[in-house]
Amino acid sequence: MNYYIADTHFGHDNIRRLSNRPFETIEEMDNTIIDNWNSRVNDNDDIYILGDFSYKSEDPILYLKQLIGRKHLIVGNHDGKLLKNPVCKNYFIEICDIKMVNDNGTQIVCCHYPMVEWNGYYRNVLHFYGHIHNLRVKSLHY
Repeated sequence: MNYYIADTHFGHDNIRRLSNRPFETIEEMDNTIIDNWNSRVNDNDDIYILGDFSYKSEDPILYLKQLIGRKHLIVGNHDGKLLKNPVCKNYFIEICDIKMVNDNGTQIVCCHYPMVEWNGYYRNVLHFYGHIHNLRVKSLHY
């Protein structure tokens, strides 16, 4: 089974306020995400993390070692600290900027950032992304 998640922001206390997450503490948020993840995912499942796994965390390994499944990281703008740690990198099957996934015959382009157009968009290829959290995207009128 494949799963997709973006912007967990483990260890990032301000994300609770910035994204209106309903948690009293960062520990409650982090533990809830971990518990929900592990209640759904099995050891052989593939989890595509669409960026911003952790932010402001001194040790992303604390989270990585608790999460089951085969983790694939699609790099986000807040993954720099994680990428500088070679031990963290070992928790991932792969690390890439963009990834085409075949999910039971459905093609999905995974990227942290939303794109206006992607390879295959005109052939029913889906695009999964994160980055914008719960902000409303306003259309531009010229």
